Amino acid sequence: MKRTSERKEREKENRKNDILKAAENIMKKNGLHGLNVDQIAEDTSLAKGTIYLYFKSKEEILGNLTVKARKLLLKEFVKIDKMDLNPIDKLREIIIANYKFYRKNTLYYDLVSLYEANHTLEETDEMYGSSNAITELVSKIAFEAKEKGELNENLDPLHFTMILWGTTVGILQMLKVRGALIESKLNITENQILDSFLELFFQGVKKK
Repeated sequence: MKRTSERKEREKENRKNDILKAAENIMKKNGLHGLNVDQIAEDTSLAKGTIYLYFKSKEEILGNLTVKARKLLLKEFVKIDKMDLNPIDKLREIIIANYKFYRKNTLYYDLVSLYEANHTLEETDEMYGSSNAITELVSKIAFEAKEKGELNENLDPLHFTMILWGTTVGILQMLKVRGALIESKLNITENQILDSFLELFFQGVKKK
């Protein structure tokens, strides 16, 4: 009886993962807003009603994938936190890692940004937890930078974390939307913009 229960649970989890994988593939082809349950049903050969047994809405599917994206981004930040670097240099590397994540995983980055830019979307406790885990890690490093005298003494580390996240999201969104145009019209590459942003930002927040 126990084995049957475990097998059914595995089958349920596998089907759930199949639905999420199909959703990812659809969005990679059609964009974030090109996702619909009819297409998922077609790609998975499942009845539409069956999909709703696992996810009550398209938004719940997006939420699950957003949690996955945030966990992947956090994993990259954890690697940096374990590096033998000064805290202020870790913060710089976190911005660079965020940029690399955007370049390598465009869909995942779009999922992370979706909930940053759209206040009408509600986040579940799991989603908030995945976002808060990133905030806690970055703010921890910011507090370490403050304690070591690397951060401007007038800056609150938690305020700094929010500003760091907000400005980085803004820069990456600009590069995503206008990067190609900026390079073709102004002959400024993405890397040059990123380097200038890092220089300007950290000049402003370092202890003088």
